[in-house]
Amino acid sequence: MKEPAYIAFANKIAAMIVGGIYKPDDKLPSIRSLHKENGLSIGTVLQAFNYLMDKGLVVSREKSGYFVNDNQGKRLPLPKALPVSLSERSVHIDQLLQKLRTDGNSRDFVSFANALPDHRLLPFNSIKRAIQQNSRDISGNYLKLESRTGNQQLRQEIAKRSFYWKGATHADEIIITNGATEAILCCLKAVTKPGDTVLVQDPCYYGIMQVLECLELKIATIPSHPETGIVVSDVKEACKKLAIKACVFVSNFNNPDGACISTEGKKQIAEFAATYQIPVIEDDLYGELFFKGSRPDTIKAYDTDGWVMYCNSFTKTLVPGFRIGWCAAGRFTYEVARIKSMHNGSTANFSQLVVLQLLNSGSYERHLQKFRLELHKNLIRTTNLIEQHFPEGTKVTRPNGGLVIWVELPENINTVNFQEKAFQYEVSYAPGEIFSSKGDYQHYLRISYCNLWENKVQKALIRLGQLFTKLQENNDNLTHCFPANFTNLHLDDVNAQ
Repeated sequence: MKEPAYIAFANKIAAMIVGGIYKPDDKLPSIRSLHKENGLSIGTVLQAFNYLMDKGLVVSREKSGYFVNDNQGKRLPLPKALPVSLSERSVHIDQLLQKLRTDGNSRDFVSFANALPDHRLLPFNSIKRAIQQNSRDISGNYLKLESRTGNQQLRQEIAKRSFYWKGATHADEIIITNGATEAILCCLKAVTKPGDTVLVQDPCYYGIMQVLECLELKIATIPSHPETGIVVSDVKEACKKLAIKACVFVSNFNNPDGACISTEGKKQIAEFAATYQIPVIEDDLYGELFFKGSRPDTIKAYDTDGWVMYCNSFTKTLVPGFRIGWCAAGRFTYEVARIKSMHNGSTANFSQLVVLQLLNSGSYERHLQKFRLELHKNLIRTTNLIEQHFPEGTKVTRPNGGLVIWVELPENINTVNFQEKAFQYEVSYAPGEIFSSKGDYQHYLRISYCNLWENKVQKALIRLGQLFTKLQENNDNLTHCFPANFTNLHLDDVNAQ
């Protein structure tokens, strides 16, 4: 697909900024002069400037024009990964999760805790048309009970999409589930029994730990680095020292640290699984939400003997409420299908037909193109505000996809204990401790950037940063740190403090 003219032009200006031709706080040529000199429409030039502002490279000053952002060079360091500590332990995460505050009653409340896309960013009209069209089917096909493996046409369509991640998955290997969580649960039940030990990356999505707790499995962890993900040598070392029965890895844009396993790492993990005959359950829930280049590949793409069990879902990308997930279970397909059918029979037929139509019509792909762009803008906006308003010593990830950002705060800030205070100021987040089986990451937090970006979201993030800054300055007396009308401040007032 040809690159839009405004992006091509924006990239030229960006290259001049990165190359030092335009320095921080330099004024850029006017829209009118660029229009004349480059033969571009004023609308195209304006789009290019808006694109550069979303990237954080350029700022607009009223009645003065456009300038190179003097803050864009400020890049906070990455959160540190914890060292390897090989041990196995029981999982007790559910009680801690009950403390997670997500939704408030006020119209001003903003949640950065949920990693679910704002419904206003989803293709509402396309979904509505697909629902209407399927409900008008006079044959009543949508009333039937589907087979335990799921709708054949939907499985074929999903199999075709494996081409995008360099895979060659067959429809007969695919099982439709109620979301990715059920897919992971069924895969784990197929290859483990209570008391077995499962290897995961650390930090780890709390939903995976909930499944392990439910199945009475033990957990062992290896560290994930925000840029490079897990190291395959750590996987091998853990499996030598501990009786690992299965591994569960998020291959692309790990929740919460956004890490991706490299292509070479994915090849090595697939080879390791086949050599040692240890099943690897791959959670690729965020693989479609990439911001640069093409869709990242998967561990499953390099699986030659069926030891990799691939799990995915449309929950994070298309229709969260439909809970349409799926897995390609390799050599364990029959057993996973049997377990799935014992859980709840088959996944709802009508929901499968709606998703099938969205895939067949091209609506899903068109939506993804827009959705990725909006998420990328939100990531840049979120990162810029964290850099400007969070306390000195903050560290933050720079993911190339997904829905969340991982933040490390100064060590004297306990993000679990501070939840209630933040909630009083109409904002919530996911504290770092819920992503650890050992109670680590007490001064970390996860922030989602999948809200529709609007004024109250921006104000809430600034407010959260200032709350943490005040907490660092005065840990003992928060009630005197903030004005009673803190949540009602205008953005200009907040910036002035």
